[in-house]
Amino acid sequence: MVLAINLPDVLYIFLAAGQTQNIFFIGGSIVVEQLDYGFGFTAYILYMMYVARGNHQTAHYALGTGFMALGLMLPGMAAGWIEEHTGYPLFFTWVCLCTLLGILAAWMVYQRIEPDYEKKQHHE
Repeated sequence: MVLAINLPDVLYIFLAAGQTQNIFFIGGSIVVEQLDYGFGFTAYILYMMYVARGNHQTAHYALGTGFMALGLMLPGMAAGWIEEHTGYPLFFTWVCLCTLLGILAAWMVYQRIEPDYEKKQHHE
């Protein structure tokens, strides 16, 4: 799921570098990116549900949602300025490099999830 949300960024490097006029490749790339974003976003929502267990679930879920929004807003504020100074191909290359930290963080989080968490949920 982590790769699903990040790998479509590579398509944007090809779109920016090639400046293709093929509407099917452009549309297909956007469809793949949107589907993969939805799939990866679901993983984040499931992790927030995992973290929010116990007392004050609603408050913990709300905090997780706030951090998610902050994680979208702060990079978005700088994105236009960065793109203007680098151009689209280098900008999307930079985006792909930045996702490596997110992939590493997700792997570290995955290591901390209880192995039998799913089984516990079905029996409670």
